[in-house]
Amino acid sequence: MKFSSRFIVLNSFTFLFVLTTFFGLPLAAAQDAQNSQGVSQEEELSDTELEKEFSELDLEKYKNLKKAARKATVLKVAKQDATGNDPRVFSNKWTPFYRYTELENGLKQQTLTAFGTMRFNDRVGMFYEAPLAMKNDFSDIPGVPSGTDKVGMGDIDLKFLWRPEFGDWTYGEGGKKSGSVMLGTDFLFPTATDDLLGGNALLFAPIVGFVWDMPLHGFIAMLHLYYFDVYKEADAPDTSRYVGRWFYMQPLSRPGPWYGGLYVMPEFQPIYDFETDDYSSWIGLEFGKMFAPGRIGYIKPGWGIGNSEEIDRDFSFEVGFRWFF
Repeated sequence: MKFSSRFIVLNSFTFLFVLTTFFGLPLAAAQDAQNSQGVSQEEELSDTELEKEFSELDLEKYKNLKKAARKATVLKVAKQDATGNDPRVFSNKWTPFYRYTELENGLKQQTLTAFGTMRFNDRVGMFYEAPLAMKNDFSDIPGVPSGTDKVGMGDIDLKFLWRPEFGDWTYGEGGKKSGSVMLGTDFLFPTATDDLLGGNALLFAPIVGFVWDMPLHGFIAMLHLYYFDVYKEADAPDTSRYVGRWFYMQPLSRPGPWYGGLYVMPEFQPIYDFETDDYSSWIGLEFGKMFAPGRIGYIKPGWGIGNSEEIDRDFSFEVGFRWFF
């Protein structure tokens, strides 16, 4: 691998969860006479059953309290971020999705991805994206034999975002609307099971973003990322690329009835490659519905705009489900 002279920034987080539970039963008392022994055993049995009953009640109470606390957390987060799209709100979310993509050169790609968010605290969180199953079909590329494809796993992406307190602000009448500055890092790891499924390079990008409220419970988010290679295979191209992720989320109906909880979120991605001096862009329209607090389904078609490179996206379609826990 070829190591870049650029400064390497690596973050690591370790989690350790230990749950230990001990249960015990009392020992039988000493035996006296045969009659008194029977009475003693009955009393001992009664005491044991009573302790067991209380233990089961306590355990059930603990489970109910834990379940209620989890539900309260989900409801609180869902109230702050009903659709699960606001980057200012860090919560534990699981979002599996399927995506179909066509590139300008004819490549067709199908990906089943495990996407989610891990909350560290109110201001720090991690976003992970792991393409667990991926198929690239090269049949429509000129000069490639029909039926040529590759199946495996893609490159894993980890983003860390921080909402610093000094970057929060309020505006509007009575300061009812708010905005935030977002800072973070993005790591794209070369974990693909085949060279044809990944980029053969570890990419790093600093992130600077701005998010602010809009009327009617909407918000605008503008995230700016600059990718460069930290290390790469000798045959992998150099990377120096700006990617913007700009989106506007707008609820369409209040949660409640069967037609409630609808929203639309257009997203625009301007991309500039400094190595090839190429500009391209992509626009997607996410349509979603909240079926219950913390339960959201969505579809997201997208189209390339002003593409000039063969590897630019021509069309994509995504469908997924967002689950708070």
